[in-house]
Amino acid sequence: MTTHRWRAAIALLSCVLIIPALMTGRAQAQSDADPRGLGDPNAPLVIIEYSDYECPACASFVRDTKPQLIAEYVETGRVYYLYRDNPLPQHPAGRVAAAYANCAAQQGQFWPMHQRLFQGYIDGEWGGNPSASERVFRRYGDELGLDSGALQECVRDPATEQAIEADIEEARNRGLRGTPAYILRWPGGPERGDVLTGAQSFGTWRYLLDERLSAQPDPTTAAPLAGDQASVLLYLALGAAGGLVVLVTGGSILWWLARRSRL
Repeated sequence: MTTHRWRAAIALLSCVLIIPALMTGRAQAQSDADPRGLGDPNAPLVIIEYSDYECPACASFVRDTKPQLIAEYVETGRVYYLYRDNPLPQHPAGRVAAAYANCAAQQGQFWPMHQRLFQGYIDGEWGGNPSASERVFRRYGDELGLDSGALQECVRDPATEQAIEADIEEARNRGLRGTPAYILRWPGGPERGDVLTGAQSFGTWRYLLDERLSAQPDPTTAAPLAGDQASVLLYLALGAAGGLVVLVTGGSILWWLARRSRL
């Protein structure tokens, strides 16, 4: 068999191998993460926080407890953390702050804006007067490098107000009146989850989370396949099918080349 025929065979086999691999990589890279979520959506526990940017107790939680909670439970893959708006009627500037945070999310900057809003409130940079506070929020957007035109357009969009109202209604439907309030959920737990209210200490959170985590079933035990597990099996099946194609195609090519060399 001549050298160029062998090279042709190898090139064709490489294409058969590489194309399925590229397709699998693209599928695995897709994500539908909530822009107001932190951590792994598949974590065993989920915390949903309903909060108000102009609420002193909420700011206290952000300053004293939340960083440790995120470091020890969210960043370690044990808790998925979700933020939802619940600005109280007596905090009109907090409602405007919620609009700026939601609109920063459209530019991939929800959590930096979220943190900046709370830190600014703690530092006394805004609060009370919505108009004066909004001038501060615009400055925060500039600090974060946001597109100011797009940010303002989003803040004025009725859909932004509707999204905040939807969060408020969700909190009401769950019986949450004050802020901060939290729903703790886990597979097999109560449908509405555990409810916590007020700026609880990190010690309280640690006790509760560790208790819930210790009660979770062993992930190594057999369970019905769903979601990512099913996807993994699909990719393995596709890989096996691809291997069979490689064997059949490769064998046919080599047989054809060998036959040509005898002619």
